[in-house]
Amino acid sequence: MSVAMPLLPAPLTFRNGVPYSETYADVYHSQAGAVAQCRAVFLTGNGLPERWRGRESFQILETGFGLGLNFLTTWHECRRLGSTAPRLHFISLEHAPLSSADLTLALSGYPELAQESRHLLSAWPPLTQGIHRLHFDAGRVTLYLVLGDMADLLPQLTLAADAVYLDGFSPRTNPIPWSEPVLRQVARLCRHGATLATWCVAGHLRRTLEHHGFHTTRAPGFGTKRERLSACYDRIPEDAWCKIVQRLEQPALQFTLEPPPQRHALVIGAGLAGCLVSAALGERGWHIELCESRNEPAQEASGNPAGILRPFPSLDDNRAARLARAGFLTTLHWLANLKGKTEVLPHGLNGVLRIAQDAPEAAHLFALSRAPGSVEALLHWLPRAEAERLGHCAAPWGALFYPTAGWLDPGQFCRAALAQTPHLSTHWGQPVTLQPGPAGWEARTLCGALLAQAPIAILAGGAHPLPLSNAPLWPRQRLRGQITQIERSPVPMGTPVLCGSGYVIPDAPGGPCLGATYDRSADIAPRSADRAENLQRLTALGWDDGPEHSVVQERVAFRSVSRDRLPIIGPVPGAKGLFALTALGSRGLVWAPLGADLLCAWLEGDPLPLEKDLVQAVAPARYR
Repeated sequence: MSVAMPLLPAPLTFRNGVPYSETYADVYHSQAGAVAQCRAVFLTGNGLPERWRGRESFQILETGFGLGLNFLTTWHECRRLGSTAPRLHFISLEHAPLSSADLTLALSGYPELAQESRHLLSAWPPLTQGIHRLHFDAGRVTLYLVLGDMADLLPQLTLAADAVYLDGFSPRTNPIPWSEPVLRQVARLCRHGATLATWCVAGHLRRTLEHHGFHTTRAPGFGTKRERLSACYDRIPEDAWCKIVQRLEQPALQFTLEPPPQRHALVIGAGLAGCLVSAALGERGWHIELCESRNEPAQEASGNPAGILRPFPSLDDNRAARLARAGFLTTLHWLANLKGKTEVLPHGLNGVLRIAQDAPEAAHLFALSRAPGSVEALLHWLPRAEAERLGHCAAPWGALFYPTAGWLDPGQFCRAALAQTPHLSTHWGQPVTLQPGPAGWEARTLCGALLAQAPIAILAGGAHPLPLSNAPLWPRQRLRGQITQIERSPVPMGTPVLCGSGYVIPDAPGGPCLGATYDRSADIAPRSADRAENLQRLTALGWDDGPEHSVVQERVAFRSVSRDRLPIIGPVPGAKGLFALTALGSRGLVWAPLGADLLCAWLEGDPLPLEKDLVQAVAPARYR
């Protein structure tokens, strides 16, 4: 993808009581009514809701989110079916979304959609480029809000649309949604038999759709439109052989996979990665066999008393920054979902202050606050006085503040996720080897006894060696980290997490947590030099590191880190049914929920929650 540019929210105006775009000199919907237009053009044109009956899942692609009224109306109709409705995946692109305040004002004029509108507004994301997944009705409805340039983002999507809402402002003033490159991508994203509906019947549109495999028909229009268009993707388009050749030229990574014969998976490792992917698949009805060499979950790096959760921006909004932002927002969703189901999930989202260590770093952090992908809801710059007041520490050069970030207890995160996982079989205290077998994959004990088997296996063992006789040669390092906990906090409860050269988590369970060291040593015992290094972080923040800071706990754990510092997530090349979710480094709280959701989407045939270039960036196939 090209370098991201800041998203500019669309200004909201009205003309004759109807929301109007000054940019495109067009109304957002027909004067005859948005809900009626959606039902007459898009629902009827795609044979909905009749086609939902008997379907377990249904994917809809929309080329212009606008005010979200097509999504809200479709969701409203889906709700009317009750328990017989399919799991709805609604993928919608938008180049100029409304701000939360303007969207609230715009949707106030549609009382018939008040309930759905309220849920949408409460989940409205920070306006940054990329795929934002918003979950509703306990996960039965998912909106994939794809923000940014349509021409750039459509080639980055992976889905199999059952229906298409071809929408947008007039082709005269907004030609991109109706252009040949966009329609070619729309055809690529449709499964055979998919339908398409639109209010536009222009000749060039019909000819382009026909060229790319759609059979089009006209039908009576809505409002002032005499006709509307319906289409069905029912033949192989002329450029199909080009698509086949492209697939054969790039065999390392398949973006769409054949569904497994049964929803049954082996998961090796019960740290954050293993526990969360088990929970994600279990929620979708999978039977999980979780194998762990220790006697309970989260005994390695995931067993630290607290970890930091925040995005990691860059000046050019590169792949690592975009992945971290997507992971951060995904983890927030996981937390919100679990908070309603468990009372034991220690965490604090009071913010994170990244303290500048000197003037050059202050200039860099200030530039980050103005970089693409950086919005005030996620991060903003604080000058010295504000930073010191908020952090109760020395910050002579100022700080970068992440207001919705914070800390959480990764071990309790693991346990809370497993407690909500149905169809779970656990095998504690069992080191295993993994090998192919008649049923797919077999987990065997070190003496060779068969422990469990399934058609799918997921490597989630963290810093442990891969349990395979012919293991892939991934460039991973095993890096040691030591944390120190002290008895008394030098700052009031509720103080944000403080980062600089290391970190201080004031509200960590069991006492303030200081850390973490980073080296290649294999020493499993705590070291006094590392303790001194951690205590020195208090001095750097203007706090005395004298004897009054009595140490109550020290802990050593090992991280698995890839050469490019990105996680390894996806299907393992040359090993059918084998997947990986590993090399999370010191960012397990950011990578693990996102990786669990990515693998679940891959195995379930859902739209992938990441753009293709990001999927490729973390795939095991990148080392092939």
